Amino acid sequence: MGYLAPLATPFLVAFVCVLVLTPVCRRVALGLGLLDRPGGKKIHQQPTPLLGGLAIAIAQAAGVIAAGPVDQVTATILVAGGLILFLGIHDDLDPHAEGVRWWLRLLFQGFLAVFVIYPAITLGFLRSPWLSIPIMLLWIVGITNAFNLLDNMNGLSAGVAAIAGFTFATLAARYADVGPEQLPTARAAASLAGACLGFLPSNFRSRIFMGDAGSLFVGFTLACLAALGSWQSPTVPTSVIIPILVLAYPIFDTTLVVILRIHRGQSPVMGGRDHSSHRLVNLGLGRVEAVLLIYLFSLSHALTALLVSSVTLRLSLLALAGSASVLFIFGMVLRKAPVGEAGATKEEPNRGQETG
Repeated sequence: MGYLAPLATPFLVAFVCVLVLTPVCRRVALGLGLLDRPGGKKIHQQPTPLLGGLAIAIAQAAGVIAAGPVDQVTATILVAGGLILFLGIHDDLDPHAEGVRWWLRLLFQGFLAVFVIYPAITLGFLRSPWLSIPIMLLWIVGITNAFNLLDNMNGLSAGVAAIAGFTFATLAARYADVGPEQLPTARAAASLAGACLGFLPSNFRSRIFMGDAGSLFVGFTLACLAALGSWQSPTVPTSVIIPILVLAYPIFDTTLVVILRIHRGQSPVMGGRDHSSHRLVNLGLGRVEAVLLIYLFSLSHALTALLVSSVTLRLSLLALAGSASVLFIFGMVLRKAPVGEAGATKEEPNRGQETG
């Protein structure tokens, strides 16, 4: 377990920084009137400060810088993450307004994805950039919006991101000799995990929300780190299986919502109280119980990813098939859940914070 030692500094620095910065960002949001107000499909009862995403982003950057010299690729991801943070802040300024239209948001996210992909991120098993670049573009934009959609209950998006970040950090550090990108990936992922974990106490108490700024930043950063790292021990195809397992729940939630909305003849980019977390609440779970259950799903898939990194390709495929089967059965149960007033949402791809 000595390979985890390089992760201590970025994790702890980010964790402490976000504990200090979150109350500061809360006061700034209150002073500026940057609040997520009740109404519409939101379930919280009091106006709640936003700007939690700013605290997470600054803390994550501080953890990366504290860990040592920042390489060009990591710096590129930090810059792109900062730009997508400002996109989210723009939407958070007035969560009830139309904001940036969904197709403009996707276009901007695609531009930032290309900004990161072009100099840094490729798929090693795809020799042609004409194949790897479109796949990575779809991956980064998709995961970015998956976390934006997942941010619909207190602590949900931040907790899932903390689990994913720590898993990526552990795997990248474990196979640090695979490539020069491994250690920077591990440090950046550990910083993100520390920042998200430190944010959770305030978020769970509804003291502050991360808003679109935070969910977009977290999703974008995780997507880039997943694409940057080499998860190919002992086999190259594992480099695809591991990120899918680590981020399985955001992928599952977004896929479930899109499929069921299309089946009902609804637009997949419009708001609705039909995410997996809402459906769990409508089935009788408390909101905290629903979030903890989703944590458990995320953790189980993270542990499966850790297992996959040490076994043969055949066993990796079996593990992936098993995880997919579990989520499929879970989805079949959730699709029967009533969709009503117990949930809340934010989308276009997402608008505002729907935390309760």
